[in-house]
Amino acid sequence: METITICSGADQEEPPVIVLRLEDSGHILYHSTGIRALPNEVERDNELRDKLELHKLAMCKAYTLMQLKRMDMNDRIFEMQVGRVLSAWVSPVVNNRREPMYSRYLRYVEEIHKVGVVGESRYTQLLSKARKLWRFLEINGLTGVSAREFDSSLLLEYRQFVYDEYKYVPLHPHLYPSGGGRRAPKKRCKNNTVVSDLLALKAFFSELEDTGEIRRSPFRKLSGEKRRSVMHVEYDEPFYLRADEFRRVLLADVPAELQWAKDMFVLNCALGCRIGDLKKLSMEKVAVSEEGIPYVHYIPSKTSRVSKREIVTPLIKPAWEIVQRTRFCFNGHNPNYEKQLYNKALRRLLEYCGIDRPVCLYEPEVGDNVYRPLYEVASSKLARKTHVDMLNKVQINYYAAGLHREGSKAVFRYTSLELADRFALLNAAFGEEGYKV
Repeated sequence: METITICSGADQEEPPVIVLRLEDSGHILYHSTGIRALPNEVERDNELRDKLELHKLAMCKAYTLMQLKRMDMNDRIFEMQVGRVLSAWVSPVVNNRREPMYSRYLRYVEEIHKVGVVGESRYTQLLSKARKLWRFLEINGLTGVSAREFDSSLLLEYRQFVYDEYKYVPLHPHLYPSGGGRRAPKKRCKNNTVVSDLLALKAFFSELEDTGEIRRSPFRKLSGEKRRSVMHVEYDEPFYLRADEFRRVLLADVPAELQWAKDMFVLNCALGCRIGDLKKLSMEKVAVSEEGIPYVHYIPSKTSRVSKREIVTPLIKPAWEIVQRTRFCFNGHNPNYEKQLYNKALRRLLEYCGIDRPVCLYEPEVGDNVYRPLYEVASSKLARKTHVDMLNKVQINYYAAGLHREGSKAVFRYTSLELADRFALLNAAFGEEGYKV
């Protein structure tokens, strides 16, 4: 019997899923581990190799049981048996509640992904947060601590670690391998990122509370004032491109190396979608209505688990021209571009176009607001903010005529915005003329 590692299911945004193949006596069976990693990562990462070895042992045991019970030798039955073996190995640990914190958190992430509570993008984020938790436990000699023993004092220590993890990189370089999309932190983490990590941990402990594995979450052991301080999210003043600034970018004759970033940004401003959804769009998602209005339709990835309702957005003329010319292939010479690469190109684009209006940001290091040129702080979210702001400024107040009180739901029962109406509003917002194809 032989097991070899193959990779499948890769896309442009994340590493492929590792699939194991078992071959014996003419039988060839496959098992998907659910682990996303590049082949060279497996060679470097001892923890990853250990996880794969566990899956291989489970495959061997499942295959032996299938032979003894004379079961059908097909991938569906094999995958089912491997899952049962893995579950059986985990169950005794759960019962005595001594499972180490990291492995229990990792198992929680795998479970909510498997049942569809989180999608692929969120699953990848949670795995990254799990690795951060593992580094905290490893550095502090707490790898054997269980979830029950992870109290509020450890929670506050972990919070401080997330803020200042960049300080540990030179002290523990073996915990921060480069490559595979991973980057070691180089500066103090922002408050909102820390809160995001804590919210993920809070959801984990709430799950353990609900299932009776722990009596009380460490978050609930914090005083109300301390909990509010720890979980407080700080928002800067909103900034976006004004209409004249957007037109400046739209009409700019930019260098060839910035054209792909300009195409992405202008199209994203016109659509208002998240950058992850934009990168997944293809010509299959483009259609034309009976009135000759071109539009894109897609299911937002962030909300896809709770709703399969499509977003339908008309394409203003500049957006339609970009779609026709690029066919959603923006950076052809480097198809595996990441969000960070786009962000850097976007900042260079805005600087080239002279978008240097000062915007206000709060800097926790100095404890005060600072003003920086817009092009320095721009990111992929800027297009979505610009889209919302430009539409907001042409919105008609439903209650302006005084026929209904403010907030009356009757207004929305009487009417709805159809595709042609939204097309007209988009054209008005972006200063474009209507057209048909």
